[in-house]
Amino acid sequence: MAREEKITCINCPLGCPMILTIDDGGEVTSIDGYKCKVGKKYAMEEYANPTRVLTATVLTQGSSQDLLPVRTAAPIPKAKLVEGMRVLAKVKVSPPVAMGGVVISNLLGTGVDIVATSDLDSRSERR
Repeated sequence: MAREEKITCINCPLGCPMILTIDDGGEVTSIDGYKCKVGKKYAMEEYANPTRVLTATVLTQGSSQDLLPVRTAAPIPKAKLVEGMRVLAKVKVSPPVAMGGVVISNLLGTGVDIVATSDLDSRSERR
């Protein structure tokens, strides 16, 4: 028996609501509601392997900043977000760290690095 899954496209401000029809084997048999080929592609990818960019902060030491904002350099599987946050909760970085600098390499074996989204200066280098 076929089932339906609703997905809202996030590629542009239109936010097209789409309905995917899924067969008993888990294959998408139809997609309704998209207004462009980008939306159709997004729906297929979101159904098969949803990914997200993980943004967070990590603790610091030896800096005037208590926290350093970080993010994944690319999207990671949505199913790994919570585990990724657990890893980040245990991280403490020391200066200097430049914006774009790698804080964690290959997060959870995804091949994606965690990078700083701001510079981290030492206590004596306050802005």
